[in-house]
Amino acid sequence: MSVGGGVRPNGAAGSAEDAAVAALTELPGARMLVFDRELRFILSAGRKLEHGPASDPAACREGTFIGDAFPESLWRLIEPLCRSALEGETRSREIWSAEDGRFLMVDAGPLRVDGADRSSGIACGVAVILDVTARRAGDGLARPSDAHFAQVFERAPIGTGLLSLDGRWTLVNRALCEITGYTADELIGRRFAEITHPDDLDNDTAQFGELLAGVIPAFQVEKRYFNAAGETLSAILSISLVRDRESKPLHFIAQLQDISERKRMEEQLRHLADHDPLTGLRNRRLFEHDLKLQVARSQRYGEQAAVMMIDLDSFKAINDAHGHKVGDDTLRAVATALTRRLRETDLVARIGGDEFAVLLPHADRRGMSLVADGLARVIAACSVDLGDGVVHPSGSVGMAMIDRLTASPERALEEADRAMYAVKRAKSAATPS
Repeated sequence: MSVGGGVRPNGAAGSAEDAAVAALTELPGARMLVFDRELRFILSAGRKLEHGPASDPAACREGTFIGDAFPESLWRLIEPLCRSALEGETRSREIWSAEDGRFLMVDAGPLRVDGADRSSGIACGVAVILDVTARRAGDGLARPSDAHFAQVFERAPIGTGLLSLDGRWTLVNRALCEITGYTADELIGRRFAEITHPDDLDNDTAQFGELLAGVIPAFQVEKRYFNAAGETLSAILSISLVRDRESKPLHFIAQLQDISERKRMEEQLRHLADHDPLTGLRNRRLFEHDLKLQVARSQRYGEQAAVMMIDLDSFKAINDAHGHKVGDDTLRAVATALTRRLRETDLVARIGGDEFAVLLPHADRRGMSLVADGLARVIAACSVDLGDGVVHPSGSVGMAMIDRLTASPERALEEADRAMYAVKRAKSAATPS
């Protein structure tokens, strides 16, 4: 039969079907479930789950309700994905199984009749359940016809392929092509390493050695890859090794799960945790961490650096007279001015309401004084348009050197803080009453 779509085997159609069967029955740590529109099993394949009713082959027999194969608490989370698959949607979700302390990644999507459009032709749904907590060996269940498996392999929502022992693709499915952006013809015969980020090429050397030695049945690792457009994507790679009856290696089964969006969200969360949401500058937590590292370097290697504390003058009066929006605009304008004035290696943070801090690596006293004067000038040069007027803020800058004799990050900040308040008091004394 013709598999269609992304599968392009090196050989006859029968070889493709055999390979697809092998790919499904050897899914590393994953279970594939195919179900009809009444949410009843059509087939079940792959590694069995370690716990729960789904670990029992009898619970996954054709015609049985798929929900009976899971604990009720788990099925409540999986069911919406399965129903969405029957409506034509492909969705992924990471689920925490509190009963056995495992994380399961569930990918669910539709299986369509060849040539049908997106609004029709959905024959059934397929879900791939991947245990992302640990990898253990399991027994595959009895399977239906090889032809049926070949179609399921091709249309599965998780990227799957076969690799020769020298690391070349010999079979790929549609999802793998969509993840990488390459066609099946472009991937078949190509080395997997060619699209792997060079920094991640060897981050699974130890696991590969254990896999080949038979110590582990499969492993999972996070890697970065280059797609067909040359962009970097992050993915979880799952690898298992298929052996013959004499335990000689035959080929690898590889699964690729694109987690680029998740990584972007994680990066955004990390940024939010370390940065001030109003100005985009570092927050106090991250600045104190950077300062701690600088003090440690100075104490150990004798590096010289400087830390500055900056407080806006009469900022409360700006808020009281013009409102908090003008106050926020003023803080953003000052943050931009400070960033533009400083070197790329300098660090600037908003550490309080109207307080900023600056860390100058490799600075001497003369350079520190020049920067402090410059920062005071750029703050005074800021302007916030009120419509019928302009606000010009000003700031007081205090500074302290960091060297081998600096006792601690806290002492350095205290010294800069005292210097800043001394400048502020001097301004007040010089202002006519």
